[in-house]
Amino acid sequence: MTDKQRAIQALAFASQSCSDALPALGHTHPDPHLILADIDALLALIYNIATKLALALKPAAPAYAAAIPLLDDLAHHPPALAHCTRLLHDDIHGAALAKDVRSRAKEIIDALRALLQTFINNAAAGPQLVGEEYLVRTATLHDLITNARSPSGIPKDNQAAVYRAWKSDRESLEDNLQEIATMIKDAQSDDQPDQLDDGWDDIGLAPSTKMDEHELARANNVHQLLRLTTLLHKRIFLDLLAHPSSAPVSAFDSLLVQSNLLLSTSDDLVAAFYSPHDIAYIRVQILELAKIATSIQTQLAVFLPVTDELANRLKALNVGNAPSSPAKKKADKKWFDTCVDQIVRLCSSATESPPE
Repeated sequence: MTDKQRAIQALAFASQSCSDALPALGHTHPDPHLILADIDALLALIYNIATKLALALKPAAPAYAAAIPLLDDLAHHPPALAHCTRLLHDDIHGAALAKDVRSRAKEIIDALRALLQTFINNAAAGPQLVGEEYLVRTATLHDLITNARSPSGIPKDNQAAVYRAWKSDRESLEDNLQEIATMIKDAQSDDQPDQLDDGWDDIGLAPSTKMDEHELARANNVHQLLRLTTLLHKRIFLDLLAHPSSAPVSAFDSLLVQSNLLLSTSDDLVAAFYSPHDIAYIRVQILELAKIATSIQTQLAVFLPVTDELANRLKALNVGNAPSSPAKKKADKKWFDTCVDQIVRLCSSATESPPE
């Protein structure tokens, strides 16, 4: 090929690169499904190369010549993975999704770096001083990538990410409810707690004493309150998050923030019931629960639009006035409003005249 032909080929390649770049200017926010597909492909490449490196750089007989092209190829993938991760914007694609992907990408890149450092250490130490750490590092990287690519790994979208985080919060809320129920059961039993001198009281960690009558009444009130907040959280999980929704990603993220606040406040409230009770602190946490419930009610408006009753009846009719197929059950706005109102009332009564 002559120099002229090479120059023409280079010009054509440069011209094509301009053509390829122009469409990208009109897509400043790529489709998240495409981004996730690219991330999945990169993870598969990293997995395969790590496997080949473990074979090529086996300490007993390292094949460095075979490892060089693998390492040259691998060097492009961590930056590409980081680039794809940065394309996920909190305000566009969802904060929950972006946080999940960033966390997994960091774990995988850290594990890959640790594996590569192990190979460097092995090369410096010599085969006689090398163990099987590289196998452990390879297995760790494999596990992280396999988990990320599995159905329970990287969420398919922001709603799926919120759904998963909500489920985790729900389990913790149910644990809190069970914990305070156990406190009440223990207080109502006739068994006396052991008062052994085990030394914990010397550092301010003496075992909790049994609740008195007033503390038990206060615990029962809060148990009823937490039962309602946990039920509210559960119904949002089952009636809203489990079904496709056209709500904006920001609505899901804002709702998840309230879920996190509800969990942290419930944690603090339950912890406050270990004797002695800090009544002022308990009141503050109860009032915070009312505030969170009201915020949840406000944010649910995006998911539960008010519909006209006449319009609902018209939708139920068809042309032939024949029986229509059963409509898919939708979340009941009235139920959520009633539940929140009941939570607010319980909070108000618990803080106005708590038992002393």
